[in-house]
Amino acid sequence: MSIPPRYLDRDTATRLLAAQGFNSLDIECILDLTGPARRGGTACWSTHGIERLASRAWWLDKTDIGQAAQAA
Repeated sequence: MSIPPRYLDRDTATRLLAAQGFNSLDIECILDLTGPARRGGTACWSTHGIERLASRAWWLDKTDIGQAAQAA
């Protein structure tokens, strides 16, 4: 049995990324590249997709974004 993916709304994803030091242009780029999924008619972003792309930022330790996403 697989674990279903977790999704964040735009505001939560934006706060998560801003708290990790991403500026507004970086955040828009990450959200555009990970692309929203529709859940109940609402645009949501996969936590896994955001973590995967954001972890490539040179100033982050790869575990920082994962820990922050779990808390979001």
